[in-house]
Amino acid sequence: MEMTKPQDALFGRPQAWQLALGALTLLLLVLIFYDGLKLMVIWWERDEYSHGYILPFVALFLVWQKKPQLMQIPFNTNWYGVGLVIFGLFVYVVGELSTLYTLIQYAFLITLAGLLLAFMGWKAFRVIIAPLFILFFMVPLPNFLYNNLSAYLQLISSELGVAVIRLFGISVFLEGNVIDLGTYKLQVVEACSGLRYLFPLTALSYIAAYIYRGAFWKKLIIFVSALPITILMNSFRIGVIGVLVEHWGQSMAEGFLHDFEGWFVFMACAGLLLLEMWLLNLIGRNRLPFREAFIIDMPSAKHAGAPAARRETPPSFYVAFGLLLAMALVSQALPNRTEIIPDRVSFAQWPDQLGEWRGKPKKLEDIYIDALKLDDYLLEDYRS
Repeated sequence: MEMTKPQDALFGRPQAWQLALGALTLLLLVLIFYDGLKLMVIWWERDEYSHGYILPFVALFLVWQKKPQLMQIPFNTNWYGVGLVIFGLFVYVVGELSTLYTLIQYAFLITLAGLLLAFMGWKAFRVIIAPLFILFFMVPLPNFLYNNLSAYLQLISSELGVAVIRLFGISVFLEGNVIDLGTYKLQVVEACSGLRYLFPLTALSYIAAYIYRGAFWKKLIIFVSALPITILMNSFRIGVIGVLVEHWGQSMAEGFLHDFEGWFVFMACAGLLLLEMWLLNLIGRNRLPFREAFIIDMPSAKHAGAPAARRETPPSFYVAFGLLLAMALVSQALPNRTEIIPDRVSFAQWPDQLGEWRGKPKKLEDIYIDALKLDDYLLEDYRS
C-alpha cells in the first residue's frame, strides 16, 4: 500500500547518485551540442552579446530563490517533457544537417527544458520556467535578422538624431545614414545602430518585469518598452554627438569620449526603465511602495533542520536520459561538416586590358576618397 505525503511535506537534497546522473546529463548535452555552443559562447567578439556571460548565473540565482517553494513540491512523471526532448533533438539534427548553428543553439535550450520538465513535472517546472527563459537571451540572432534589424535601426536613429540636431538650430543634411554638417560628415554605422543597447536592455527589462510585483499588463509594458527606449536614447546620443562635432570638431565623435557617451546612454536607459516602473506603480489597483513592488526575496531558512523526505527520480527522466545518450552516440558518428569557401580569383589578378580599354590599378581607399569628393561636388552644385 503506497503512502501519501502531506501537502506540507519537505523534500531533501538529491542523493549523491542523482547528482552524478545530473552531471552526466550536462556532459552529454555539451557533447551533443558542442558545435553550436562553441559558436554561441563567443560573446567577447560581439559587444551586443557581452551580457551573455552573466545570464546563466542570473537564471541560477532566480531558480535558487525558489528553493523553499520547490522543496514543498513533489516531482512527478511528465511525458510531455520526453516529447519536448524529442523535439529538441529533432531541431538539433536539422541544424546539424543544414549547418544552421542558431538552430543547434535553440535546440540545446529546448532539450534542456524538456529534461527539466521530465524530471520535475509540470507543477514544479512552471515555478522555474520564467527564470529558465532568460537563457534564450544568450543566443545571438541569425545573421539575416541581425543585419536587417541593424539597417532599419540605423535609418531610424539617423532621422531622429538629425531632428535633435535641428532643434539646436544647426543646418544639417541627411542622406541615408550619413549626416552632413557641411564641414563634417558623420556616418551612423552598424555599431551605432543601437543594438549594443537593445540586446542587453531587453534582457534587463525581462528580468525587471519578472521581479516586478504588479499586474501582468504592467510587466508586459516593462518588457516591450526596451525597444522604444533604445531607439529614443540612441537617437538622442547621435544628435548630441552631431551638436558637439559642430561646435568642437570631429574629436567629439572619436576615442574615449565616444565610448563614455555610449556607457552613459546605456545607464540612462536603465534609469528610464526604473522610472517607468515607478510610474506604473502609481496607477491601477494594488498599489505598493516601490521598495515592495521591486524587491528580490532571499530563500527563507524557516525549514532549516526540518526532516525531509527522499526525492525519487521519475521514470520519464530515465527515458529522456536514454534518448540523450542515444543521440550522443549518433552525434559522434555524424561526419564533420565544415564551411566550404569556393576558390575565387583575386581582384589583383583581374586583367587590366580588355580589347582597346586599358585600366590601371587603384586602391579601394582611393576610390572611396574620389567618390566622397564627387559627392561633395554634387552637393555643392545642388546647394548653389
